[in-house]
Amino acid sequence: MNLGRYELRSIVKEDYLDYFEIGKDEETCRHLNWGPFQRPKEALWCIEEIFLKRPLSGIPEGYAIIDKQAEGKMIGMIDFHTYYESINTAEIGYILHRDYWNQGIMTMCLKEMTRIGFQLLKLDKILVGHTLANQSSKQVILQCGYHYEYQSLAKIKNNECIAMYYSMYRYEYEEGK
Repeated sequence: MNLGRYELRSIVKEDYLDYFEIGKDEETCRHLNWGPFQRPKEALWCIEEIFLKRPLSGIPEGYAIIDKQAEGKMIGMIDFHTYYESINTAEIGYILHRDYWNQGIMTMCLKEMTRIGFQLLKLDKILVGHTLANQSSKQVILQCGYHYEYQSLAKIKNNECIAMYYSMYRYEYEEGK
């Protein structure tokens, strides 16, 4: 999916070194329940055993965020990491290389994933969350039209924290188009 300078494409095994570069940064992974990576083979394992097996659960494998001006380098990823079949709902997660923060890239990618979820996957609802401390992610979510739904406790690197969840329903998406 073409997004101007950037592109979303299916993640592939060959992305593992770029994924490692993103995921080895402690600051980038601070609000995630995984990472930072210690070795490139951890990134390869994630791609092979998690992302590429997602279609078995009825969801896409995940999308690499590509910077076309940087020789097609993967600078992040965004995916539907959980699918709740009984309510036709999926949850989105994302990560972006720190060099690309605060440029509107993730907002653009989340809008495109929202379109994919409702138009292509025919979801009824999409969820996306962030830890209470991750206000940058909150801004991305709100800029994309999601509304607060609930909060819960989450375990991030063996510490409990509050996670805020936002949602959008198909009818809201269709009304907003």
